[in-house]
Amino acid sequence: MVAASRHDAILRELELRGSLTSADFAQRLGVTGMTLRRDLVELERRGLLTRVHGGALSLAVADEQAHSQGDRDGHGRPRRPVATIGMIVPTASYYFPEVIRGASQAARELNCRLIVGASNYSAEEELRQAQRLLDSGVDALMVTPHASLTESSALRELLDAATVPIVLVERSVDEKFAGSLEWVRSDHALGAEMAVDHLIEQGHRRIALAARPAATVPSLHVGFERAMAALGTEGHVLRRDLSPPRIGDSVTIEELDQLLDDCVAQEVTAAIILGDADSMAFTERVLERGLRIPDDFAVIAYDDEISSLAAVPLTAVAPPKRDLGQAALQLCFDRVRKQGSTRAIMRMILLPTLVVRDSTVRA
Repeated sequence: MVAASRHDAILRELELRGSLTSADFAQRLGVTGMTLRRDLVELERRGLLTRVHGGALSLAVADEQAHSQGDRDGHGRPRRPVATIGMIVPTASYYFPEVIRGASQAARELNCRLIVGASNYSAEEELRQAQRLLDSGVDALMVTPHASLTESSALRELLDAATVPIVLVERSVDEKFAGSLEWVRSDHALGAEMAVDHLIEQGHRRIALAARPAATVPSLHVGFERAMAALGTEGHVLRRDLSPPRIGDSVTIEELDQLLDDCVAQEVTAAIILGDADSMAFTERVLERGLRIPDDFAVIAYDDEISSLAAVPLTAVAPPKRDLGQAALQLCFDRVRKQGSTRAIMRMILLPTLVVRDSTVRA
């Protein structure tokens, strides 16, 4: 193998795993330890890696560890990551950034390397990324499928065949065919119940639930119906499925206007809206109609990303996003450490919180 090919192989290994051990990697390349050490010296001279005793670190890992005394060994040298964990999320622009931050914090504390990819809600892309990460040798994989996993999906088959720990994040699988899959997710049904119970406490009996298509919607419907059932004939349910518009379309505003028309016609006095953007837009429509919030109409947002910044700060259900990331990575780490040993299957459900603001409680 020529020097340029060896250098490419070294840099690819560091990009994936963050570190390498000279003796092991030299054996993989089929070269002597002296040859590999000369390669590492040359690549360090070119500013492409950091050499450490017995191997090398990527620049990103070396820099991250250099900023924390807790990330150094007894001789003051940066420690090598003990595991490389992959993470695939549907998007890195909404909801999941906080999940990623939680996983990243746990990775730093556990001295793991975290590799994150976003599938943009594409089934083909999430399958490609999962295959790539598994082929490249990650020690564990966290996955948030774009939708609920089915028994016959290609992604499900790939995860079932994986030889490393797999943890689903903010998703679960039907117990009939869940097998040995593990997961960490929010209890969205409880979140919807908490929202309804709060509105009932404020005197509302006629309540709407509106949401665009999302993996969390079925659970919201379950919790909403369960909580409203407690009102019996005294309650009134208005449920609306909002369509996912393309960028620049006005369909969302038109649908929110129609939703408000129906609320007024049916004497609905409160609404729970999935997603902060739709919740804030709906709030603006309510105010433009001359209705007072919360005196005439109450609004609860579900997600709590930016709902506190609405024209009237919105009461919101806040899923435990950062805790989800931390718990999922911790579970992956535990599984890596205990591979080969008998263990119980773990499926964690974390509870959301209700953050009460001006949109439901009179000052």
